[in-house]
Amino acid sequence: MEKKTLRSIPGTAYSAQNGHLLVSSGIPSLDTLLGGGIPVGTVVLIEEDFHGSYSKIVLKYFLAEGIVSNHSTLVASQDVNPSNIIKELPAVIDSDLEPERVLQSPGISDKMKIAFRYQNLPTRDSARHHVKHIGHIYDLSKNMSFSDIENSDICYWTGQRIENGSRTYSNPAYNALLKSISKKIKDGKFFLKDSPEKRTVLRIGVHSLGSPMWLPHRKSLHSIDSTRDLDKFIFCLRALVRSAYAVAVVTIPTHLYHEISLDRCIHSSDIAMRLQAFSGTELENNQSLAEYHGFFYLTKLAAINSLASRHPGSMEYGFKLRRKKFSIDVLHLPPDIQDNDSKRHNIPQLGCATGGGMKNLDF
Repeated sequence: MEKKTLRSIPGTAYSAQNGHLLVSSGIPSLDTLLGGGIPVGTVVLIEEDFHGSYSKIVLKYFLAEGIVSNHSTLVASQDVNPSNIIKELPAVIDSDLEPERVLQSPGISDKMKIAFRYQNLPTRDSARHHVKHIGHIYDLSKNMSFSDIENSDICYWTGQRIENGSRTYSNPAYNALLKSISKKIKDGKFFLKDSPEKRTVLRIGVHSLGSPMWLPHRKSLHSIDSTRDLDKFIFCLRALVRSAYAVAVVTIPTHLYHEISLDRCIHSSDIAMRLQAFSGTELENNQSLAEYHGFFYLTKLAAINSLASRHPGSMEYGFKLRRKKFSIDVLHLPPDIQDNDSKRHNIPQLGCATGGGMKNLDF
């Protein structure tokens, strides 16, 4: 019998761990943390930084990768015009103009220069070379060409035409967005049961979901708890994309919500991550963190086609924004030598002692 071969979808690859179909987030370092990319049929939740600037950049990378890979795209936002987000997408380039700094493994002659307990640990970013990147490289200093945007299948949702009558959400905008996504999946034949002539993937990008623009109107007659709109929407969105060749990235201003509401949102999603920027905090002037612009936390990883999710190898990451690229690295802090020296000079001494410490007293 002839072996049946699967038709490859542009911009996708199969995971070496579980055989699931993956798409790139547009950021090579983030794809590595996720095990090669974002699994198709999942919802990625991004907890925005306080100003929402860095999370918006991550969303732009995701949308830009979809356009370059000829994927269909749906962009939704009530805070800004979705068309402006597309206009600000980074331009694709052939090679990385700012390659990542990679440290080589210590040789035989260098073994005694570090503690023996650290000799067998992986060096910085060494895991990136074991995962093949399926995406492209982008330049944040340039915008994507207008011709590439014009030739792409992009759907914009602004929430202007909303029909009242939803009994599930206090704000009918959530229900209207779900209907638009469902219609796009149905019309584009993205369901798993569909058989289109040319299979592709639908990328869904929702910017700043649950912001004050999503609050119900004061004159609304709904008695539904508005704090449950967010996690109910993510739960329904997850069920919708799970049955289709679709993947969704949703950014949420979590600093506006209580921890209980946030936990429900994370539980309803497949992958969750958080960006904590240093700007405006006491960490902004910390010399040990001068190389980074904030902390990156991988809160949840999807367990697709497996009993448990994979471990990324480290729990401490930092992100940096350069002029042309955004990257995520394992957080490496230098030894706190200055504090140790100051502690030695501040050792408490007895009043009757003429010198050196508390062990030997001189009278």
